[in-house]
Amino acid sequence: MSQKTATFIPTRNPAPAVPVVNQSRESRAATFMIAAALLDYPGQEWDEILAQIDSSLGHVSTEAAAEFSQFLEWARGKSRREVEEAYVETFDQKRRCCLELTYYATGDTRQRGIALTIVRDLYAAVGWQLENDQLPDYLPNILELAARTEGEEHELVEAMLSSHREGIEILHAALLSLSSPWAHVVAALQMALPEVDDATFARMQTLVRQGPPTEMVGMADRSELPWPTIQTPSSLVSPAGENEL
Repeated sequence: MSQKTATFIPTRNPAPAVPVVNQSRESRAATFMIAAALLDYPGQEWDEILAQIDSSLGHVSTEAAAEFSQFLEWARGKSRREVEEAYVETFDQKRRCCLELTYYATGDTRQRGIALTIVRDLYAAVGWQLENDQLPDYLPNILELAARTEGEEHELVEAMLSSHREGIEILHAALLSLSSPWAHVVAALQMALPEVDDATFARMQTLVRQGPPTEMVGMADRSELPWPTIQTPSSLVSPAGENEL
């Protein structure tokens, strides 16, 4: 008897690895800020944002600038309405393109509430308060925080961002599978993040194939979360300075 050919072929594969690029703190901050602006909803100031980013590409690495430039080329060929429609179709209607980082590790489970509380702790720890109505784990918010903080505060934010590397990798893989122009933005972001160790890479591959969990019964302790949690040292609760692009 001949072997039956599989009817279904797995399609959830990891994206090609994006190399980490050695760059200065200032270059990485500019990368975070540009990525935050381009991953946020394209509102009324979209044209001005694109122009400002175009003039700021000299502050990021050559490799990141090339990725951002490809996105800008696409965006300039579209009206703001077309970009808005593409944004909603990509990030609001596809679960694997979610911009809320804790979703990738916790899914729509009871663990999600604990995860969001931990991210709120982070904002308090570095002396910042959200001014928009997005959830605290919204990627553009965290990227802007990473760009605008310094010293110990920045280290806390970057530790949180790095601990969600699996989610960022899944987001990149999903965007690539859709041939989305936002894949270039996430690729530029990945170049500014620390290198991935073998254990993290293995977890990323598992999440890419399986997707976020559907339910985790009995979760009540933040120590059971799949990333490090932070304390809120009172010495860190102070206003942070602002940086430009």
